[in-house]
Amino acid sequence: MKLLRALIRGRRRVIRPGRERLPEGTYIELVQSLFGYTFPAMIMTLCFAGTGAYLTARTDDALMLLFYGLGLIASAIRLFVLFGMRRRVMAPGIGIHVARAIERSFGFAYVGFAAAFGAFAGRAYVVIDPDLHVPLVALVYGYGAGVAATVALRLWVSVPAVVIATTPMIFAALLMPGEAHWGAALLTTLFLVGGVMSMIQRYHETAAQISMRRLMETLARQDDLTGLPNRLVLRERFERLIARADESELIAVHCLDINQLEPVNEMYGHMAGDALLKAVSQRLRRVVKGDNLVIHLNGDDFVVIQPGMTDAAEAEGLAHQIVATLDKSYAVAGEDIIITANIGYAIDLQHGADLERLLHGAERALAGSKRAATGVAAYDGTRWGREPGAG
Repeated sequence: MKLLRALIRGRRRVIRPGRERLPEGTYIELVQSLFGYTFPAMIMTLCFAGTGAYLTARTDDALMLLFYGLGLIASAIRLFVLFGMRRRVMAPGIGIHVARAIERSFGFAYVGFAAAFGAFAGRAYVVIDPDLHVPLVALVYGYGAGVAATVALRLWVSVPAVVIATTPMIFAALLMPGEAHWGAALLTTLFLVGGVMSMIQRYHETAAQISMRRLMETLARQDDLTGLPNRLVLRERFERLIARADESELIAVHCLDINQLEPVNEMYGHMAGDALLKAVSQRLRRVVKGDNLVIHLNGDDFVVIQPGMTDAAEAEGLAHQIVATLDKSYAVAGEDIIITANIGYAIDLQHGADLERLLHGAERALAGSKRAATGVAAYDGTRWGREPGAG
């Protein structure tokens, strides 16, 4: 656990309804776990409806009938939230605010049913014939097992739900005369405490595992030196961009090369060169915004993806903006170091674009930019362009 805390320290965390601190991605996965299984909720609704109808038919207690009716309504609401929001919460790229709102809706519906169910179970234990306690106790235990199996990873939902649903029957059994009732109350209490402790342990272990897995996935997609996404992210993001593009959108791939890096390494050492690359990356982050993506390939080579364009002039404008931002002095190793940058870019229709072809074109344009010392050059030998050239 100490290793995990050290690894995720400094990453974005978010405080949720359960008041715990979690990385956002971990929190979203835990919320999605609430909607992973729908069958247990359906089984519980059917069992409650059937068992409740069977028990209420054998007594004329109005309060028990009221709690049964409230339980049916709450169960219907719970199923509506479960099925109505499941597709939305499982959608790729769900935001943190949407996940929070969905979790609250689910939690309130879930605990609401637990309250109605607990009231029904407690009242039923008092008024029904002792011979009917067996199906009632089985229903309560079945509910507790369902909570542990389906919502244990969100403690602010699972713990209140299982406690609220179980304790009324425990108190009812304690108030009943006879050692059998007291024994049932004791056993139920012990199972409740053990179940809550198990859910807490499972939550902490699972949250740590998810955080570690997501951290490893992030590190595999991130350049160690600059913190920028790497080539793996480039391909993944590019595939998603072309899949959702319409036929009129354009996409540009910029290949960027930093000059004077080798002299810096030779004169000031590789630590100074690394510091220079970090400073360049920070400037790139400031200028490459929105849906655009900047990638560090290796050494002094960077790639910028610019999707969703309507005019080719947008690519030229971004290229010149990047060069103007980078062609300035940097305070490295106690010296003001001036570098220059060259960019070559290629444009194509975003729908059905080929990454390798665009990279090849951008690299050719970059080579032309270096030869002509123009700073920026364009390659037009794509489906969208006319003839290969530079400008």
